[in-house]
Amino acid sequence: MDSAHSGSPADRTGRASRVGYLPDRDQTLMKLVVAGPFGVGKTTLIRTLSEIATLHTEEAMTETGAPVDDAALLPGKRTTTVAVDFGRLTLPGQVVLYLFGTPGQRRFFPLWRDIARGAVGALVLADTRRLADSFEIMDMVEEQGLPYAVAV
Repeated sequence: MDSAHSGSPADRTGRASRVGYLPDRDQTLMKLVVAGPFGVGKTTLIRTLSEIATLHTEEAMTETGAPVDDAALLPGKRTTTVAVDFGRLTLPGQVVLYLFGTPGQRRFFPLWRDIARGAVGALVLADTRRLADSFEIMDMVEEQGLPYAVAV
């Protein structure tokens, strides 16, 4: 058995392998966009589901953004995603979901389109206190031609 499959920390070239991070078996890799309006819980969902340390681009909310980012129904909301969240989740059958969380504010929609490119689908999060806020996001997902599910 060669060292790459024996669990040894070095591959055939003698370089250290990433044992425990990249499995030795074949996988099906899928990109899934996690979308939804501002403050719906996209970052929290990805942090909760991810089997790896997540990448997140949260910044403190400012008074300048207050008229645009209405947090009246979100007590304690102090940060917002300004680029992307990223996590990974391996499902049975060696299906790996790469979870890409998008900002929910309109000013980030051009970025959203770039993040959505190549995705197999989207999970749209909706807050029952603000259902109408999710319709614009669902419209964007449909315009991109992505199949999607809605989580309430």
